[in-house]
Amino acid sequence: MVCVFLFDLHLSSLLSNDKTEVGNYRPISILCVLSKFLEKIIFDQTQEYLTSNKLLYEFQSGFRQRFSTDNCLIHSSDYIRLQIDKGPLVGMVLLDLQKAFDTVDHGILIMTLKAIGFSTSAVIWFASYLNRLQLVDVSGVHSTEAGITCGVPQGSILGPLLFLIYM
Repeated sequence: MVCVFLFDLHLSSLLSNDKTEVGNYRPISILCVLSKFLEKIIFDQTQEYLTSNKLLYEFQSGFRQRFSTDNCLIHSSDYIRLQIDKGPLVGMVLLDLQKAFDTVDHGILIMTLKAIGFSTSAVIWFASYLNRLQLVDVSGVHSTEAGITCGVPQGSILGPLLFLIYM
């Protein structure tokens, strides 16, 4: 007897999309062209380091060049079929994390960068890159600035790669 269990938990469906709910908004980073250029250089160097040292899961499909959802689906299907051939039970849990990039804890990310061998100067640079302040502007009225301790800059080049490192 072969049983396949698929669980799909949509955490996003538990949260509202109400425009009046403050929690549905996240800060965006307005980055100048020079910083985007610098980010691309750092991205390329970081990607090369991760690839050459085999630090990313080989079947990681999201946020990587030459990988797609097709790669992920083919690998997952093949794996499930192989496991079905080996035994009676196969399970899969799928999580849909809403605002996933906002969950990246800076302290944990910095510790992870140290643990996977980034140089001290690189870790210091990333800590500085993540150290941002935010404020809210509503019709020209500004809140006080507050530090951000979680999340990667929205719309940045490095954000997706930092999220992969964190995960």
